[in-house]
Amino acid sequence: MKTFIKILLTLTLLNTLTVAAPAISGTRTFTQPDGTRFEGILKGDSSFHWIESNGHIVICNPDDKFYYKAILDIEKGLVLTNTKPEIKIDNLSASSSLEPKKHDITQDDKDNLYILYKKSKTGHHPK
Repeated sequence: MKTFIKILLTLTLLNTLTVAAPAISGTRTFTQPDGTRFEGILKGDSSFHWIESNGHIVICNPDDKFYYKAILDIEKGLVLTNTKPEIKIDNLSASSSLEPKKHDITQDDKDNLYILYKKSKTGHHPK
């Protein structure tokens, strides 16, 4: 019985020490519920994440399951707008595919997202 309790306690401790996994890097295609698609880069981890697409922050609205651009408010967090991200163009020419894709957001937004990310890890993330 003591061995069982030790094993159970060890498994419980290991479970509480696990951390969120980072997002898979690289450009991905995201599909809206209506079938339209856009490209972006997933950032963050399993507990706090967002998409960067064409210089904008994009998050999913849990009510209608569509992706929308978000405004970064350091007090309120990521605030949804009514604007959906640009539609992905499937037929790129060979010359344009050699150019780097521009999904990065501004350095100020990156800094503020980092602050929000850190707040989410301490339980003080504004909702």
